[in-house]
Amino acid sequence: MNAARFQPIRSALSALGSLFARTAPPDPRRTIRPWRDDAQRAVQSAGLTPSRVLALLGAADAGRPQAQFDLYDDMLRRWTRLAAVAATRRLALTALDWDVAPAPARDPSSQAAPEPQRVADYCRDALRDLERIDEVLDHLAGAVGYGVAVAELVWEDARLVDILPAPFSRLIADDREPWRLRLRTQESPHDGVALDEQPGKWIVHTPGAARVGRWFDGGLLRSSALLFLAQSLSFKDWLTYSQIAGMPLRVAQFEPGTPASEKTELLRALSALGTDAAAAFSKAIDLRLMEASGASNKPYEAIQSHCNTEVTILWLGQHLTTELRGAGSRAAAEVHDRVREDLLADDVAEERRTLRRDLLTPLVRARFGPAAPVPHFARSLSQSASTSELAQLLSIASERLKLRIPRAWAHRALGIPEAGPDDALL
Repeated sequence: MNAARFQPIRSALSALGSLFARTAPPDPRRTIRPWRDDAQRAVQSAGLTPSRVLALLGAADAGRPQAQFDLYDDMLRRWTRLAAVAATRRLALTALDWDVAPAPARDPSSQAAPEPQRVADYCRDALRDLERIDEVLDHLAGAVGYGVAVAELVWEDARLVDILPAPFSRLIADDREPWRLRLRTQESPHDGVALDEQPGKWIVHTPGAARVGRWFDGGLLRSSALLFLAQSLSFKDWLTYSQIAGMPLRVAQFEPGTPASEKTELLRALSALGTDAAAAFSKAIDLRLMEASGASNKPYEAIQSHCNTEVTILWLGQHLTTELRGAGSRAAAEVHDRVREDLLADDVAEERRTLRRDLLTPLVRARFGPAAPVPHFARSLSQSASTSELAQLLSIASERLKLRIPRAWAHRALGIPEAGPDDALL
């Protein structure tokens, strides 16, 4: 009887409790956890001026780069050319197949160290088991623009179980020791945690050899910001100009002594004539349409073209593969595309150094100890060459130079699967 009486109260309390958010307890293995601040940003490109750009860059120099990073995000959204060349630079790296190559053969006198191939196989399998590995590699490639990118290694019983990209908005420099990089967290939203106090926990990628104590001025976003400012201001003026350029000037004359109310109504009618192309006037009104002179839009177009060309050269090292003008040729574009291979090779080398130092080294030390040889993170640059060029290169290497080329590597480089025992052969 009593239980039936209190049942409505229990139901009401249960329904009330369901309205409150239930959050899972934080994972003690992870420093990077969902945080409301990650979804907040300021639109820094609104009302952008040269002095404001300098203020944003100065704040980054002082160790607080959030406004600088927000500006860069706005630039990518608003300037299509910048978004295109930044994606081209990033995809040129991340689209390449990756592998873990064994370290050079160990010293025969060192019997305690495991075989380099065994260590490389372990690292390869460990990385491929990580669900977010490709996401993190893509995140680290963004350091070309931002100047620095960070990822967290999550360990459990000396085993790497996860890897997490750190939002760029969380990165700051230490106020007293600016050479120390810190990461803001929900528990420490202002000072953050020092990354150098947790060895083997963080991947810190800084392409372009950032200067000591200057974490946030090595990215291409700074040079791009000045070009974005010129492009944005000239494009705004161009849009304003295009609204009136070529439109006939509407002039109406009225007799002296015309009341002010009629003058106001006449001005309203002239404005409507420019948008509706129809208006009613008194016979006493002398209406004239004066054709606008053929003003040129070349000043605005020249600024836009200059900014687009310069930002393309800044990111790709050339611009002929993105725009072919009257004097250009596809052959010249292909030559310039080979110049861009130098940038790609440099990106590959910097990624290899970072991942060997901050990812493979702690992975090997946790599993095999300090004596084990650390393998290398490798990208297949052969993918950037055409299949015909690669086939010709392999022919020369094997037939003329008598080089020993692994069959599995040649199949992978050419994109030709190895034949099975039951496959029909050509």
